[in-house]
Amino acid sequence: MMEYLDVLDRCRTELPLAFDRGSPSEAEALARFARFFSDFSPDKVERLVDQTYAPDVWFNDTLKTLQGRDALRSYLKHSAQAVQSCRVEILDTLCNDRGDYYVRWTMVIRFKRFKPGQDTQTIGMSHLRFDRNGLVRLHQDYWDSTAGLFEHIPLLGAAIRAIKRRV
Repeated sequence: MMEYLDVLDRCRTELPLAFDRGSPSEAEALARFARFFSDFSPDKVERLVDQTYAPDVWFNDTLKTLQGRDALRSYLKHSAQAVQSCRVEILDTLCNDRGDYYVRWTMVIRFKRFKPGQDTQTIGMSHLRFDRNGLVRLHQDYWDSTAGLFEHIPLLGAAIRAIKRRV
């Protein structure tokens, strides 16, 4: 968590406001982010990662923390190869006066190895900061990875569901 706060503080200092609220640049940056995850696939990651993420991006999806676009490309391609399909729908976006964007979304995943043929749905939010080129410089996800992933893994999923029932 401290790493996230340090990177956030650095981004706020180095990039106070990437663009004006309501500007075409803001709309384009948010549209690129939505397009990147709208139908997540290895090919799409390869085609769009350079148009969506900054070379020095800091990324955390609650499963992995990465620094740099090349590391992110590799991780996201591997993640996309592990699913039959993955769609993210952006529900709404809020921006504060410091240039922080909060994007609320739903994700529908169909895993190749776990519960094949069944869709898994989860909700989440991404905290984004953009650089002056409209590329994502910071991406911190907030989502329930137990419901979105771990509960669907044989044995582990049963244990997690049992723990949740007892809490």
